[in-house]
Amino acid sequence: MRKMYLMLVTSCMLVLFANLDCRAQNKPLFTIPFQLIDNRPYIEVTVKQHIFHFILDCGADYGLDVKTAKILRLDLGHETMQSGAGAKLAQTWETVVDTAKIGPVNVVKNTFLVIDFSEIINGLHLPYLDGVIGYTFMKDYAVQFDYPNHVINFYKNYTGAGPVPFTWQYGSIPKFDAEIDGKKATIIVDTGDRTAFTLLNHFAIKTGIINNYHLSDTTITGYGLGGPIYARTFKLHSLQIASVKVADVPSRIPMLKSGVFADTSIDGSIGGGVLKQYKFTIDYKKQLLYFE
Repeated sequence: MRKMYLMLVTSCMLVLFANLDCRAQNKPLFTIPFQLIDNRPYIEVTVKQHIFHFILDCGADYGLDVKTAKILRLDLGHETMQSGAGAKLAQTWETVVDTAKIGPVNVVKNTFLVIDFSEIINGLHLPYLDGVIGYTFMKDYAVQFDYPNHVINFYKNYTGAGPVPFTWQYGSIPKFDAEIDGKKATIIVDTGDRTAFTLLNHFAIKTGIINNYHLSDTTITGYGLGGPIYARTFKLHSLQIASVKVADVPSRIPMLKSGVFADTSIDGSIGGGVLKQYKFTIDYKKQLLYFE
């Protein structure tokens, strides 16, 4: 009996020390506060003594609104048409920002994509959307979106419970395995997406999930690069990522034939409506996700 008691105490102490060791390792290099607006994390970015409000968006890269570019009197070049979440192509330009201060970090001489965000701002009644900061800034860190405490922690190394391995979609967006109503799927994550979960139409039809729910009429569920996102909404029974299970998830099925949500190489996308329940960490170097 005494031996069993000692084994139990030793086991508990090992777990305690392991947790303490994780906490000791998980000391952030720096922390940036954020505002959660429309389920998206907005951080302050300073350029030429102007303070702007940018989304920290793991589904994007460096981007500026055209109004921000005009305020900064930046030269625009390399005009192109690009696709995004909407069905249409959007006009974009490129510019170079000499120095952008993000938390304690100065980002020097980086190319920003310039986009007219006015349709998104007006359509969603946003107070602002001056730009986005994404993959290129985050790729050298483990980035933790601590939604409960409204801070974003940047780590050199991170250790946590239940790591979820991921690969890349489009070379920069985390893509990983999940189960949608018990059916195996491949999904992405997007901190710049206001919705909880987007189920792609091809997967909903292929698996028969689309026949298991009463769907709403087609309506505008958001706006992205390329215009409004028309979708039918419903509440998904279950979404599981490794040991994390979310029930009764507000979801949409986009009714689009072009753009990101018409891509058949992925089956769904998790947005801020789910992520805001967690301390969500993307370890870009180790290619691991944590939902804690």
